[in-house]
Amino acid sequence: LFSPAQAVVGHIYVRENKPKFWETMHRYFKKAGHDELGDLILLRIKHQLGYPEASRDLLKQPSLLDNLSIYGMGYNRSLDDYMKYAGIDVYRKEIYQTHYCEEHLMPPGKDNLAKLYNDAESE
Repeated sequence: LFSPAQAVVGHIYVRENKPKFWETMHRYFKKAGHDELGDLILLRIKHQLGYPEASRDLLKQPSLLDNLSIYGMGYNRSLDDYMKYAGIDVYRKEIYQTHYCEEHLMPPGKDNLAKLYNDAESE
């Protein structure tokens, strides 16, 4: 999982007539919601993000952790630094930085991507 120190991508919440992640999963796997593959992917990501329930000793399929050195968290920022930046506490299952959503603020770095946001809003 790569996440730069400054925002380089945003999420447009209202995208009428455009596919969403769960719709893509449904299209490929013919099943609503997440399927077995999606569940495995989520376990791998949870392990990388330090969720206690996805620790190495609890995983039933050790192959989920294959190639983490290639497709892992990277080395530019520690997991702890990322979690503080994102405001995520995996142990308490809480998100404590909600001011961006509550106050409709753009995260740092949005100005560098204004064209992308403006193009998406005009569609």
